[in-house]
Amino acid sequence: MELKFLFYCFLSIVFITGGGFYFFSSGLETAAAIYFLGATIAAIFFGFRWFTASGASTNDPGAWPPAINFCPDFLTLTTDSTGKKVCIDMIGVSQSSTLKKSDGTPSQTTGSYSIDLLTTATTTRLTDLCADAKSKGITWEGVWNGTACSATAPPVPS
Repeated sequence: MELKFLFYCFLSIVFITGGGFYFFSSGLETAAAIYFLGATIAAIFFGFRWFTASGASTNDPGAWPPAINFCPDFLTLTTDSTGKKVCIDMIGVSQSSTLKKSDGTPSQTTGSYSIDLLTTATTTRLTDLCADAKSKGITWEGVWNGTACSATAPPVPS
């Protein structure tokens, strides 16, 4: 059992009995009974919601990020004139002059208007994508956060 579960049980008992005692000592026996039943039901409901049967907490956040996008943050996935998947900056989020804002026309999906997703599987794909995002002044949740590269490669678009 976790310490949080034991603390929850202790606080539940204190609030249920303390509130019931307050109403009962004030001469409000019916209110004490209603409070006791309501507080007990609420404590049981939230106990089942927040803890497992063994007393472990159920609010494990899991891995982060839960999913990695095909493209860096705020960029758009498109196909260039050769049929290759690339990401373009249609809103101008790049902090560098090496990635220019694109209006989405086919002529602006190559070179300095796009990011190559390196769809061929290589051992250095993550390193290359991270370096490209860094040099073009963009972030990519799960790949490059603006200060460090992560250890998870983004999926390859089909």
